[in-house]
Amino acid sequence: MRESEIRELLYGMYEYGSKVIEQVRPIWGLFVAGVSYVLFPDQAYVPPTIGLCIALVLDVITKYYAISKKCGGFWKAIKAKKITSESMWKGTKKKLLSILVVMIACGLLIRFTPFLPEIAITITTIAYAFMFYREIQSVVENMIEAGHDDLTWFLDLIKRRKSEILDEENF
Repeated sequence: MRESEIRELLYGMYEYGSKVIEQVRPIWGLFVAGVSYVLFPDQAYVPPTIGLCIALVLDVITKYYAISKKCGGFWKAIKAKKITSESMWKGTKKKLLSILVVMIACGLLIRFTPFLPEIAITITTIAYAFMFYREIQSVVENMIEAGHDDLTWFLDLIKRRKSEILDEENF
């Protein structure tokens, strides 16, 4: 090969590499792969994660709803500064961070017990169940705060079930 052909080949490789980085974004792909590797080491982790995420979204929506009901409407709550992005983000951020830490710990648990994945999946199921119960309890509390007193029986049921599980497991 001549020098000009080598230079043209290298320039073509450089252009191709630049397009790959611009269009595919390998860093983003590595990040998603890493998160997936940690949070979803087994298919059994996917449904509880989806359920927990839906419960989290419901919790945020019902919190906005409860505050809006107290203030006589969503826009009135915003004008009264009862709903602000800072105050809502502060509580949501704390909740997301605590749940993410537990999810990461559960995801890594299966990596440390490779010969007994059933144990890790069982512990993860219990952890996700507690987090789910907590979120659903918060959703129901928000609805009761908004004036839906017909849900108090459900709140009592959730609290009783949670305490029964804690008593059974000797936590």
